[in-house]
Amino acid sequence: MLTSFFSTSKPIHTIIVLVYMSISYFTANNQLFFGDFTWKGFLQVLGIWLLFIMTLFILNFVSQKNELTKRTSYRILLFASFASTLPVALQTPNIIIAGVFVMLAMRRILSFRSGLHMERKLFDAGLWLCLATITYFWTSTFSILLLAGLLFYGSTILRYWFIPLLAIICVGVLCTCYVIFIGEDQSFILTIIDDFSFDFSSYTSLTLLVPIAVFSTLFLWTIPRYIQDSKRAVIAQRPLYLLVIFMAIIAVTVVIITNNKTGAEWYFFLIPLAIIMTNYLENASGKFFKEFLLWIVVLLPFTHYFLS
Repeated sequence: MLTSFFSTSKPIHTIIVLVYMSISYFTANNQLFFGDFTWKGFLQVLGIWLLFIMTLFILNFVSQKNELTKRTSYRILLFASFASTLPVALQTPNIIIAGVFVMLAMRRILSFRSGLHMERKLFDAGLWLCLATITYFWTSTFSILLLAGLLFYGSTILRYWFIPLLAIICVGVLCTCYVIFIGEDQSFILTIIDDFSFDFSSYTSLTLLVPIAVFSTLFLWTIPRYIQDSKRAVIAQRPLYLLVIFMAIIAVTVVIITNNKTGAEWYFFLIPLAIIMTNYLENASGKFFKEFLLWIVVLLPFTHYFLS
């Protein structure tokens, strides 16, 4: 049974999930095998695959380090399954790259709770979010997460509020230098700014509608339990629960306002969803129901090939 098998954290679980992720990724990017082979295309696909795998390891590290979940393998299995359900996200390099940057920023923000090296952590978080913004503009909304973390752990120290601005200035200067170096007009930098749109017509496709409906249902089913667990957690741990909830809300905001709604934008929502649902599977009673939920998630990626 899946719930029993993945209820611990062992290397074999990681290997199985990595194989699962790799099959999903290379299936989504099958042009590498069936199209005209080029070294540039091969290296690009391979590089994005490594970043996709890297996202999983960062998620696993952040969850363990901050005790967001128990020492199980549910979180990596859930993230791999959710991501595999959205081949369009796996085919969009800037989404995967921005996802890595957001996770690196999240790692730094959650580590605010230690109170150590705050200046360095604030600068790093601001830097990663700036890079995420350059890659995918609407990830700039995750800056709210940085401000929330600062509000929880360092709001009384005035200089902390200016350090993320320093990171923005540094990235802006470096981008300007790069643009001048390659001979582009400096207004080129403004092209990273994306429009917003509330047109959801693309979601009428069953290949997107079904996974989005499942993601939304799972979130609405598991979030009440997550909120209850946050209230029962020790005081020092409660802000971490809130930051995960904020991350989910911000990810939904990205989905709502992004201009080009291909379905790939849901990728950012999968990270907090994996954490929240893992918490549910680890703490909820009802063994057969949890088994049923886990099988739905694991088999969900295969529905894409029947609906397309």
